[in-house]
Amino acid sequence: MMTDTCLIVTFDGLRRDRATADLMPNLARFLGEGTDCVNARSVFPSETRVAVTSTVTGCAPAAHGLVANQFLHPVVPDRIFQTASNADLSAAAAAGQLIDRRSLGERLSEAGRSMAIVSTASGGATRMMSHRAHALRHPVFSVHGTPVGTEALQQMAEERLGPVPEAGTPNSARVDHAVDVLTEIVYPEHHPDLAILWLSDPDITSHGYGVTAPETAAAQRACDAAFGRLLKWWQAGNGPANIVVMSDHGQITGSARVDPVAECPDWEGQLVPGALCGLWLDDPSAGEVQDAVDRLRDAPWAGLIFANGPDGGRINGAMPWSAVHQGHARTPTIGVTLRAGPEGADGMESTLFAAGIEPGGGIHGGLTRGELSTVLAAQGPAFRQGHRSDVPCWLPDIAPTILSVMGLPVTGTTGRVMAEILAADGAAPDWHRHVETVEHRGQVQHLAWWQVGASRVVDCGWMEEAGEAAPQCLTKEAGA
Repeated sequence: MMTDTCLIVTFDGLRRDRATADLMPNLARFLGEGTDCVNARSVFPSETRVAVTSTVTGCAPAAHGLVANQFLHPVVPDRIFQTASNADLSAAAAAGQLIDRRSLGERLSEAGRSMAIVSTASGGATRMMSHRAHALRHPVFSVHGTPVGTEALQQMAEERLGPVPEAGTPNSARVDHAVDVLTEIVYPEHHPDLAILWLSDPDITSHGYGVTAPETAAAQRACDAAFGRLLKWWQAGNGPANIVVMSDHGQITGSARVDPVAECPDWEGQLVPGALCGLWLDDPSAGEVQDAVDRLRDAPWAGLIFANGPDGGRINGAMPWSAVHQGHARTPTIGVTLRAGPEGADGMESTLFAAGIEPGGGIHGGLTRGELSTVLAAQGPAFRQGHRSDVPCWLPDIAPTILSVMGLPVTGTTGRVMAEILAADGAAPDWHRHVETVEHRGQVQHLAWWQVGASRVVDCGWMEEAGEAAPQCLTKEAGA
């Protein structure tokens, strides 16, 4: 077995503080025995398809260009571009306007190495794990079948393991099926140098029932049991040399539904609602942007605001897009999160939401620590064992680290090789935490980030009224 091969296992929507020995004993043991990155963070917006793209390109949205789960895109000028739609993604790819950086799949193919994907995620998320997988002849299994999955692998899986189970919350049957596809078909038949196994829980169940609901706890335990089966198979000498475990984002509690478009009907067709609401102004002059920021700042549903002037200058009441690694040509003129609140009695932050959940359901996409805090850990000969790393890191650091393990160049990534977690025992970079504050029209927004060597990792953001003390949960230091 080659010592540089890797498997990425993703628990979709798993908050770092929910990866406990009680709920997920196999994962907790993996964290303790391997390298555990306790200050791992997602990207912004903390949405799955943005996170997937950032993970596999090793780049922030400002570089790769998939700036949100839904946004305005010239390939569909009459409506909102939906990254959940394989048709929309295909249209953007055909126009050369899907993503602007190479993915892991492309890099491995260029180097003569192989990749495979087994996913219970949405079709759009699975597509973005290797958006050119079909052309590159990388096998893909999706619970949604073809055309997301590749025909030969989908057919082989059905012949040997039966049809894809029905979806559920918990989605345990599909998770178990995916693990079987990976261990019984993908590795024995294809021997990939890199594989991705994406488990859709606890995200799906948490959306429906809430982050701390009994159903979500059951989903976590079922995912953990499936992961335990995978570890037993791996520890028997099967599969890759190294396993990297991650989550793409966390979740918090949706408190109440709001409709920003109904609140601002004159912006219909320009305002795209979501955890990050994007506003594309026809006239992005400094005066028009400032007027729109002032109007948004007075909206009771509005959280943190991001915008640039036409010359890249600052706008009063907004933080620059660069503060959250946005600013691509497809980034909206102005972005605003929905208003979030501090931790409740259950330890979960809450937020207004515009998505299709019910109050009390789990939600993500914003800048609270619960949404950004993720799991990231690794075991295998390439990584330090029994090591707890406090060095802040985020999703774009994963691809360059894996490329480094595989001896491949990292040119074109904006993430950082996490040398401090590798078995070669690289030096940890210096890092410091900073907080930027913007006060405008009686409202104060804060953004905390770490400077890690030459890299910037966003920790969390929060709002308060002028003169109000920041909630303690949002000012905790490293290791949260």
